[in-house]
Amino acid sequence: MKTISRWIIFDMLKAVAEGAVLFSFIFLLKRLYDLTDLFAAGSATLITTCQLLFAILPTVMLLTFPMASLLAAMMVYGRIAQDNELTALQAAGYSTRQLLVPALIIGLLMTGLLLWWANRIAPKGLRLFGDIASDIIQDSNTVGLMPGAFNALGNFTLAPSSIESGTMRNIRLFEQKDGRISSIISAPSGTISYALWENAIILNLEKGNLHKISSDKNNLGIRFDAFHFSVGIPELLGVLAKPERTESQLRNADLLFTINTYPQIPESQKKRDLYRWYNRSKIELNRRQALPFACLIMTLLGALLGIYSNRGKRSSCYAMTIFIIFVYYILLSFGKSTAQSGSAPAWICIWIPNVVAMIFGSYIYYRTNRV
Repeated sequence: MKTISRWIIFDMLKAVAEGAVLFSFIFLLKRLYDLTDLFAAGSATLITTCQLLFAILPTVMLLTFPMASLLAAMMVYGRIAQDNELTALQAAGYSTRQLLVPALIIGLLMTGLLLWWANRIAPKGLRLFGDIASDIIQDSNTVGLMPGAFNALGNFTLAPSSIESGTMRNIRLFEQKDGRISSIISAPSGTISYALWENAIILNLEKGNLHKISSDKNNLGIRFDAFHFSVGIPELLGVLAKPERTESQLRNADLLFTINTYPQIPESQKKRDLYRWYNRSKIELNRRQALPFACLIMTLLGALLGIYSNRGKRSSCYAMTIFIIFVYYILLSFGKSTAQSGSAPAWICIWIPNVVAMIFGSYIYYRTNRV
């Protein structure tokens, strides 16, 4: 049995590596598309692009390793069943439980690795991603603003007709409050510069007009010689680089500190923003635990599906993997949204996909033993 287990484990490790590379590549392509606005800033080189993708890779691998574990187990055990090797092993007295031991070992190894990975490597990668994206924006002459387009900057929308060497022409700046435009600023020209001490982009508009739009129709027009407008780098990062939320960049100890500290705050001092931060910290901590354990569940589920379906073809295994993972991440997204709304506890919402997968796996195990 030891020889057979070593052979299954070795084959599964190769399949896990294959699946992880393929699925990570697909996720990185999607992330690369999300970063097109940042690359349009004009200062992103091949080196900085590779650095960004390398920094986001640890977070991507948290999602791809459960997929790779499911695919690997399904391919290896499906091939054993398809080649009638499973029948020979069962005739020799090996039970389904014994045959699942190699999958259990791989699943436990992957779970332990991802628990450490989610706490140490992934948050560090996200912090590095933010630093690199911030440097790209600071080094850019156009700070990601597109000429002839409406550029969203928080509550403001900037629309220059052209941008050359940090100089904008025919500028329109719209401010929104309560879902409506509250002011319009127009200027024939303006410049863009980076303020190191403020960590912000400074827009300097020259000889323009400010038109305040009031809800009571008492509008106000002002002519100015110079108008200075500041946009924080973190705000631009949210628009151009779409980084993960702050809690994703923290270690487990920091998340636990937030979770344990919030109940001790007096009710009179609790604010909505504090509760939102507390709730997001609980969601993130549970997600970091649920995804690693998904590796164990998906490995065992993939092994059972491979034995039960008697198919080890790559096309079939990839199709089944994509379908199962699609359902899993739909449930995970639904649970996360429910937890963010406060409708149910975070640990229940985030762990729902794992529970559903365990129930499905138990059913397949029951059907396999009946065959």
